[in-house]
Amino acid sequence: MPQDKNHQPSILDRVIASVAPGYAVKRMHSKRLLELSGYYRSASKSRLRANWINSGNADATPPSWELSALRARSRDSNRNDPIAAGITETLKLNILGAGLRPQSHLRADVLGITRERARVLQKQVETIFATWSKQADSACMLNFDEIQLLAITKIIEDGEIIAIPTWSKEPWRNLSRSIELVESDRLENPARNTTAINGIEFGAMGQPTKYWIRDMATKVQASQTWTPIPARDRDGRPKILHVYPTKRVGQTRGVPFLAPVLSFLKDMADYLEAEVVAARVAACLAVFITKADPMASAFNMATGTESETNARIQGIEPGQVGYLNPGEAINVVDPKRPGDTFPSFIETMYRIIGGATNIPYELIAHDFSKTNYSSARASLLEGRRMFNQWRGWFGDRFCQPILEMVLEEAWLRGQFEAPDFYKFKSELCRVQWLGGGWGWVDPVKEIQASTDAITNNLSTLSEEAANQGRDWEEILEQRAIEKDKLEELGLNIDLSPDANAPVGATGRSPEKPAKSPKAPDQAPEDPDDEEI
Repeated sequence: MPQDKNHQPSILDRVIASVAPGYAVKRMHSKRLLELSGYYRSASKSRLRANWINSGNADATPPSWELSALRARSRDSNRNDPIAAGITETLKLNILGAGLRPQSHLRADVLGITRERARVLQKQVETIFATWSKQADSACMLNFDEIQLLAITKIIEDGEIIAIPTWSKEPWRNLSRSIELVESDRLENPARNTTAINGIEFGAMGQPTKYWIRDMATKVQASQTWTPIPARDRDGRPKILHVYPTKRVGQTRGVPFLAPVLSFLKDMADYLEAEVVAARVAACLAVFITKADPMASAFNMATGTESETNARIQGIEPGQVGYLNPGEAINVVDPKRPGDTFPSFIETMYRIIGGATNIPYELIAHDFSKTNYSSARASLLEGRRMFNQWRGWFGDRFCQPILEMVLEEAWLRGQFEAPDFYKFKSELCRVQWLGGGWGWVDPVKEIQASTDAITNNLSTLSEEAANQGRDWEEILEQRAIEKDKLEELGLNIDLSPDANAPVGATGRSPEKPAKSPKAPDQAPEDPDDEEI
């Protein structure tokens, strides 16, 4: 009876084979066909799918050794691969800009106070946090904007960031609360600990209860001791912030952002290096001189020397002049690299990486030479959806808990004149995290679109200002200051919207002449198809 080493017959199959061999063969064949067909071809166990990796649960995929390898390779890519480094910088710039800052959105009716009082509290929230941001680092080296940029870098590079809210004792601090960032490598199982998973202990419902952080003996060397840090205190305040994008139920550790494309990035970097080396070789113009001296050739053959300098020419360099022995010649190999398909191949690789990371090709390659207004705007809008999602997630998971702890300390110290903080905590800490502005592809068109959206109640001044990374109240206050200053100086400059009506109505400045009309047999131009 034929046997497949991957599909051994069962005991029942052997019994049937001993009684009815022909029937046993047909039975095994039918089982094999059923197994190969199944309901889904992607679940097939045929030879063509033998190299498919079957993942286990979230804790086993990837294991700790694999996470270490992923982090190391991700860090290496960000250090040495310009494409990976560019992706990381693009993400940082578009998600955070210079850093997220809170815009308070208190609701007077929920707090049971007047609107004027709510506006005063909003100013206090933003002022308290702005003041604390300058002294946020426990090591007194970074402000909160720099902490955010470092945190998002580690989330992209390592897959996660660990932040410990601590207390600092410097007397010059306005508030004692501060933040200490911890490398993800220091979160690991202590020696002889069998209850932790990847450095974390969990409760009955799967909630983290304790984190084991390896102590630092020096700045460059880790010790062999670990400090257990509870996930929360008895009042529910987080004692450690472990922030990472969750992609699987029960996932305990973060995975580097570039993990799906690390092999592509490495192959592409090696390929580009080979092309550069080939181009350098092709660019070397070497001159070799052959001596027609048969006696010297015979002497060299007798003595066994390779040349007059007793050394064989091993390499070439720009402008090289070499002397060859009689009978020796140079055969030049023209690599013809890079070939004609090089640009299209590189572009395809960029697009594959962009598709995997959800970042448009134009932003990865920083190449807008093949786009017009419509395609460029569509590409940027697609990227902004992803950036906005990351911005909201990072603000909620990293910035919001820190804001709540800062405001709580300010309230306890009497610096935040709010009603019962613990009763209205969620409302008093209700903020929108503003990042860097997106800018405009075509300012005239997009400003007019924003104006029309506000006029038709499809958007608000707050939302449109937030898209540019600005606070709408600050804009109006500054406009009022400028208007009062103009009146004080007796200057007659009309800053009202009606003064700019021709610009918004026509979509071009008044001094720019209109295009000449087209002849009847010519097709009208589409302004959205003009190349950038």
